Amino acid sequence: MTDSTVAQVELLSQQLTRRFKKMTDLMNEVWLEHELARDTFRQLLVAHYKVLGHEGIPHEY
Repeated sequence: MTDSTVAQVELLSQQLTRRFKKMTDLMNEVWLEHELARDTFRQLLVAHYKVLGHEGIPHEY
């Protein structure tokens, strides 16, 4: 391989490494947001069932 080809392969390898790191960071952020949304939804359901119970409306969990 010529020096320019080796340099190009090295540059592409570094870019790929940065992009995989970025992708991993984004996936971690998405996972956290998903867990927060699930928790909020759970809390909403608990509040909803409390209201139903307070109003005497039959419901199932």
